[in-house]
Amino acid sequence: MDSRAARAAKLIADIIVNFDSPETEISVSQVWETYRWQHVEPNLVGKALADHSWQNLRGHFGGLTVTQINQIAVNKYLARRVSGEIGRPSKSVTVRRELAYLRAALRYAAGSHAELFPRHMLPEFELPSGSPPRQRWLSREEFQRLIDAATRMRRDEKLSKLEIFLWLAIETGGRRQALLELDWSRVDFEVGIVHLEVPGRRQTNKRRASVPMSGSLRQILERAHGERSNHLVLGNTNAGLWRSVQIAAIHAGFSDQSIVRGEKPKATGISPHVLRHSAATWMARRGVPFFLIGQVLGVSAQTAEKHYSKWAPIPAAATTDHISAGLVRLPAPGVVPRHRRGS
Repeated sequence: MDSRAARAAKLIADIIVNFDSPETEISVSQVWETYRWQHVEPNLVGKALADHSWQNLRGHFGGLTVTQINQIAVNKYLARRVSGEIGRPSKSVTVRRELAYLRAALRYAAGSHAELFPRHMLPEFELPSGSPPRQRWLSREEFQRLIDAATRMRRDEKLSKLEIFLWLAIETGGRRQALLELDWSRVDFEVGIVHLEVPGRRQTNKRRASVPMSGSLRQILERAHGERSNHLVLGNTNAGLWRSVQIAAIHAGFSDQSIVRGEKPKATGISPHVLRHSAATWMARRGVPFFLIGQVLGVSAQTAEKHYSKWAPIPAAATTDHISAGLVRLPAPGVVPRHRRGS
């Protein structure tokens, strides 16, 4: 156990030992440390996202006690985050995600795994409204523009991390973190399958699938394997990929903003999720059954149908052709019927 974990463990032990009445003042920082080291560290895949959320939450809630959290405190945090008083100016959907982590931490601390304070002291508050469902998906022509831009951004003749990521994302429909963590031991060239799940990893609601390797992806992965520098398909798991995707999107004409060296570009509307959504939409539009789309995405057939049925070429056209069945005469071109009086 490293020094930080050891300090956190001691802090948690002190909290539990000193808890002797329902009136004990537990700070939000103590709640987070308990949640972080007892739940996030051993169980969650997205540890970095949780830690980043706490960096912003701590400036507003860290010094408060559990009993001081209410809707007013939450609303003030939303205003401070949106204005940029805390962190970078952010949209309400980002603040919603951060506050969801705070709510989860409080519920964990009041639950049977920690019992830092009684359940009746658990603060209740509403989260900011979420964003509408993201409908953006790339056409094949748009993806070609994006991949061409990524190719032009290469530093040498080898495939770049960005190019490999784009091909993996569109050909597997995998989530960003799953692709960043993919190692060569889970790329089975003999059988032709990419196993996105990490062996021994605790299963979460965001299941990772084993995806058949398309012909295009096989060519990319075989070349990347020959050019590999370590055991990871993408070389490393750093979080700078989002910036590279945005720059490629700008070069591809998805945004007219200027690229300033050393500065983070604004969102272009092209993201890893858009690539995953595009992969599913392409499959649905080609008539792939929903249970197979679900298997690729790691979701149920019902979930796949719920989100992508509108893109599927279902027999609706043939059905609606039976309504008039061609028996209602169409107007002749250029002929305008006269209206009779009283009609």
